[in-house]
Amino acid sequence: YVLAGFVAFVLWLARLWMGRHRSGERASRPRGLVGAELAYMERLFRMRHPLRLVARVDRVYRRANGMLVLVELKTRLAARVHETDRIQLSVQKLVIEAQTGEVVEPQAFVSFASPTGRHARSSQSVKLLGVEEIVALVRRREAILEGRIEPTYARSPMHAVDVPFGRSATGFLFADKA
Repeated sequence: YVLAGFVAFVLWLARLWMGRHRSGERASRPRGLVGAELAYMERLFRMRHPLRLVARVDRVYRRANGMLVLVELKTRLAARVHETDRIQLSVQKLVIEAQTGEVVEPQAFVSFASPTGRHARSSQSVKLLGVEEIVALVRRREAILEGRIEPTYARSPMHAVDVPFGRSATGFLFADKA
């Protein structure tokens, strides 16, 4: 009886922990994905053709129709989508489709949390780039790093802070060296 009681207690603790873990995930889920199922969380994906790319996703949900929807989690004072977010999510879409063969929606979400915790979570929808646009960005980056073309200045000081020359703020436009 003591062993059965102990096993029941451990199972109860595990269920309690799982419930808290699930509720944290649900708290950051965009309203438009309430009925969707969590398909991937904090997972790495790779592709080798037409580009060698690696992408790590925060969350990917599967709608009832089978389509996948990307969600990127950001902690920022201002709930504002940056172009780097759009690029990051677009690369994730390309890499997931290449690795899994599944279809990812051309719209994704960026979910924001305030670093102070004072503001409620919010989400914004983002239209993703197409394959040709991603390939062009990667090829341009390669040309700059190889010295074949000169980099141009950022259109605004905020862009210069967001993506310093020589590296990507997202970390996902670098070719996979492995």
